[in-house]
Amino acid sequence: MTYQLTLKSADVPEVMTGSLSLGIQYQNAEAASIDVTWTQEHFTARFNGFAPGMPVPAHPLAFVKGAMDALNAAKAAPDEPAASVFGRGPVSFEV
Repeated sequence: MTYQLTLKSADVPEVMTGSLSLGIQYQNAEAASIDVTWTQEHFTARFNGFAPGMPVPAHPLAFVKGAMDALNAAKAAPDEPAASVFGRGPVSFEV
């Protein structure tokens, strides 16, 4: 099952400090979201939704991993900000 990612908000003042809010879209509707925050000491990702009720049920970490892998794969360079990949076209992942 293919899900599309949307960028809801981004606050990345430095490379090692920031936050992203991502929407997980299925058939043009938001099915869930992921909030990601990071510092030099911590990385936190929160899945907001009911994973067993998704079109393809999976563990919440499967959605977080799929989203993070899709963002990293869409980067033109490893140090490119994750928020910038959304300007080049859709970002999607499979679960």
